[in-house]
This record gives sequence, C-alpha cells and structure tokens, in this order.
Amino acid sequence: MINLFQDESGDCSFSANSLCRNFLITVLSISPSDAEKLKRLLKRRIAFFISKGWPKDKEPKAFALNKDIRFGQAAICNILKTLVTIPTLGINYIVVNKAEITNQSFISAPYGTAYNYFTGILLSEMIFQDNMRDVHLICNTRNKETHTKRHFQEYLKTKIYGMALENNVNVNIVIKGEYSHKCYGLLAADYFSWAIFRKFERDDDSFFKLFENKLSRRREWYIKK
Repeated sequence: MINLFQDESGDCSFSANSLCRNFLITVLSISPSDAEKLKRLLKRRIAFFISKGWPKDKEPKAFALNKDIRFGQAAICNILKTLVTIPTLGINYIVVNKAEITNQSFISAPYGTAYNYFTGILLSEMIFQDNMRDVHLICNTRNKETHTKRHFQEYLKTKIYGMALENNVNVNIVIKGEYSHKCYGLLAADYFSWAIFRKFERDDDSFFKLFENKLSRRREWYIKK
C-alpha cells in the first residue's frame, strides 16, 4: 500500500473575480514505513514553533507561517529541507494556467469539474505509470473543491477502475477525508503546495529549488516556458 496526501493552491474558478492566474493540485506519496518518520519530524518542528510563541490552537500552515514575522520564510525552508530527507517521499503536481483554457464548455461546466478532471489526470498517471496498485488517498475534509455534491470520489473511482479494466490490471483505491490539523501528511502537502504555487503564481522558485530533485511527476498545462 502507498499513502497519498492531496492539497491544492489557487482556485479552479474561471470567474473574472478570481484572484489567481493558476490552479495547482499537489499529491505527496509515501510508503507506510516512512509515515511515522514524517509525523515525528513535523511534530518536532511544531513543538519548536510553540516554544517560540506559536499559538497551540493554530495550525502552522505555510501561509500562516509566512505572514508571521517571528517565523516567516526561514521556517518554511527549514521544514521543506527536513521533509525531503524522507526516503520514500514523492512529490507530484499538476498546475494549470487558467487564462489559456478557452473551451467554453469546460469553462461553463459546474464548479468543481475542473478540480475533478485535473486530479483524475494526475492520479491516473501516478497509479498506472508508476505501478501503484494499492492506494490510500487522503484529502482535506475542509477543502471546498471536494464537497460531496461535486461527486469527487465517485468521479475518481470511476476513472481509475475504468482504466484498470482497459489495462487489465487490478487496482484498489481508498479515498478518505481528514482534517489537516489531525493529519501530518496533509500538513506536509500544504507546505509543498505553497512552495510550488509561488513558483508559478509569483515567479518565485527559491522554495521550489529546495526539493526539485525530489519531484516524481510534474504536469504543467498551458504554462509558457
């Protein structure tokens, strides 16, 4: 079995009011044997933050750390450098430049369609090209993109099991929602997602370079080189 932790940055809205040029989905992969190490590393960092004044009841996500002058970008860099030492950690992402999508049918589709579609692309490549056959995908319960009304789980399972049929292979995928303040894998995904998003949204690759050689899969749609 392999554990996958999914996070996103930006938004998949094509509304003129959207403040983001890009939309990003990040999926971390890690073997169960290293899950405890990831938890231990992050618990140690969080304990350090608390000792320096971070509120115990506030989740130390990348966005919040970056805004706090006591911690800032140095704290995020330290976390990223620590996490990339985990042997089986893989970092996968798909980023989309929304302005370059001009198909009106896709743009006008119900909200969440884009999220489902691009998540399906990334996950299906990971599962079938990287020979993942027993997958446990954990998403953030608070993520508005994966609300049950948008049939996120049903879409992904239909796509994955359909491809398993086409390729005549056996695949098992379990999809579960968790709260990131209770799941260290989701918190780790948040840090990498924040760093990758800065590269495309703000043209700042300083964080991205810290783990670029650890990337397992990078998919860039309509991104000009």
